[in-house]
Amino acid sequence: MQSNNAAQAPRVFVSALPAALAQNLPLLHTIFTTFGEVEDVWARVVNRTRSVHESWGFVRFKLPEGAARAVSFEDWEGLLKDSGLSETSLNVATCAAESEEEVVSEATVIKALEREDAATFDFESFRGRFSKDLARPVLRRDAEVIFRVLQQHRPDTTLQAQLQAAKDAAELPGGKGLLLLTAYSRNYAPGKVCETANRTYAERHGYDFECDVLPADEMLDAIAPRDAHTWYKVLMLRRAIAAGKHGFVVWIDADALVVDQEKPLEAFIAQAEGRDLIVQEDLSAECRINCGVMIFRRTSWCQTLLRLLWEGNLSRRHHCKAYYEQSALVRLLVEAGELDPRPRGRLQHRALSDKLCILPLRCLQTNRLREVQLEGDEQTFIFHPLFASENFAEDKAEALLRIDAAKRKDTAGVAFEFIF
Repeated sequence: MQSNNAAQAPRVFVSALPAALAQNLPLLHTIFTTFGEVEDVWARVVNRTRSVHESWGFVRFKLPEGAARAVSFEDWEGLLKDSGLSETSLNVATCAAESEEEVVSEATVIKALEREDAATFDFESFRGRFSKDLARPVLRRDAEVIFRVLQQHRPDTTLQAQLQAAKDAAELPGGKGLLLLTAYSRNYAPGKVCETANRTYAERHGYDFECDVLPADEMLDAIAPRDAHTWYKVLMLRRAIAAGKHGFVVWIDADALVVDQEKPLEAFIAQAEGRDLIVQEDLSAECRINCGVMIFRRTSWCQTLLRLLWEGNLSRRHHCKAYYEQSALVRLLVEAGELDPRPRGRLQHRALSDKLCILPLRCLQTNRLREVQLEGDEQTFIFHPLFASENFAEDKAEALLRIDAAKRKDTAGVAFEFIF
C-alpha cells in the first residue's frame, strides 16, 4: 500500500482489480463506503486471466479522510469475503492532485514513457500506470496523443520493434529434441482417439509427448476471459518454450490425427530452412493460416510472438471473437511484416519470410476425407476433419477412429478400406 498526499486528494487508485468487481460498480461503491462517503467510482475493465487481475479504477471520496482510511486498510481478504468475493486483495493508493490538462500533452506523455521498458511494453498496462500518475482515467482523446508520441519518440515500444529486437537477440540457450503438445477437455469425444494415435507416433520417432486433459470449466478458467478452448494451446506453448527443454515445440489440435506414422517432423523442419515458425495455409482465405498444427523453434522471436499473442492489445480484440487465436496470430504476423496484408491466392509452393514458413494445402494436414486415401508422396500426414453436423464432435471421433483403424491395417499389409 502507498500513501501519497492523502490529505489533499480524496480520490484513490485501485489496481489488481478483479474483472468481476470492475464490472460491478455498485458493489465496488458499496465496499469502499466502509471507509467514508463515496462520491463516484470508475473502472477500466481489462481482461487477461482469472489469476492476473489487470482491471483498475478510481474511487472518489467526499472527504480526504475516507481516502486515507482506504489506503491504510489491510484486511482486504476479510472485507472482500464479507462482500461475497473470493479474491484476497486489492492494491489501493492515493492520488496526487488531478491533472488540469483536458487532453494530456505530448511532454507529459514523453516523461511517463521514459520509465517504460521497450521489450515488454504493453499499451493497456501503461494506460493504467499513466492514469494513476494523472489521477484521472486516460480516455480516447488522450490515447490518440499517446500513440502519436509512441510513433515519434518511442518507436522501440511498437509491436514491430519488439519482434525486431527479438529477431536480433541471441538464440535462447539449451533445448534439445522435439516435443509434441496437445490438450482437450474431458467431454471432447475426438480427444482420446487422437491422443492415443499421436502418442504412438511420438514414441516411434523418439519425440516427447505432453497432453493436458481437463474438465471443460477448468480449461476455460485457465484461459479466462477468453471463451474458446482453442486459446489453451497458446498457454501450453508459452509454458513449453519457457521451460527450455526442447529445441522445437509442435502443437497438434486434439481432433487432428497423424495418419502417416512413418513421416518424421524433421522433414517439415528441413523445408523451413531455419525459419522459426512453420504453419500451413488455411482452407479459408479469411484466416490465411491454420493453427491446428504449428511447429515452433525455441527462439527469442517465438517467445516474444507468443507473449504478444497471449497478452498484447492486438490479441485482446480476439479473446471472444471468431477464429480466436488464429485471427490474432494472422494480425500479429501481418503487423510484424511476416505475412502479406492481402492474400494472393493459393500457394503452389512454400512461402518463406524472415521467420515464417507457410506450407501449401495438404502438406501438414487436410480436412478432406478423400485426401486421406492418397498414397506415396501425396499421402496425408495429418487428418484434421471438419464437421458441421449437430453432433460434430461425436461424428469427428467416429471418422477419426475408423481412419486410424484403417491406416493401422494398411501398414500391417491388410487391405486398406474406408467404410462410412
